[in-house]
Amino acid sequence: MGGEASRQGDVYSNGTLALEVFTGRRPTDKMFKDSFNLHNFVRMALPERLVQIVDPNLSTRKVDETEIQTEEDNHDNYDHKDPEAEEGRHHVKNLQQMNANMHKCLLSVFKIGLACSLQLPQERMNMENVTRELHHIKNAFLGIGIYG
Repeated sequence: MGGEASRQGDVYSNGTLALEVFTGRRPTDKMFKDSFNLHNFVRMALPERLVQIVDPNLSTRKVDETEIQTEEDNHDNYDHKDPEAEEGRHHVKNLQQMNANMHKCLLSVFKIGLACSLQLPQERMNMENVTRELHHIKNAFLGIGIYG
C-alpha cells in the first residue's frame, strides 16, 4: 500500500498474483473501479460461481477463436454489481465440465489467494501455511493424497 517492504506485503502480493493467474484478470482491469477490485470479484463469486471466474485458458479443452472473441466482447459488458450477468460468458459452458477434483483444488487455491490478499496485514495467511496448503492441493490434484 505504498509503505515499506514487508513480509505481510509479500503475502499480499502472492495472494494477488494467485488470483490474477487463476482468473486471467489483472488488478488494473477496467472492470475494477472504486472499491470493486480483484479480491472482491473472487470473494463475491465463491463458491457458487467459481466456474465463471476461472480463466478459460485453464480448461482442458482447446478454445477456438470464436469463443475467445465472444469472451472479449462480453468482458466490457460485465456488470460487477450483478454477478449473475457473468453467466452469459461463453467459457462457462466449457468449464462446467470441470471434474469435482479440479473444482475442489481451484476453490482451495482461490481461498488461499483471498486469505493472502486481505486488507489488514495481521489477518493474512502466513507463508508457511500457504506453502503447506499449496502442497496439499497439488497432491490432491495429482491424485497423490486426499485434501480435506
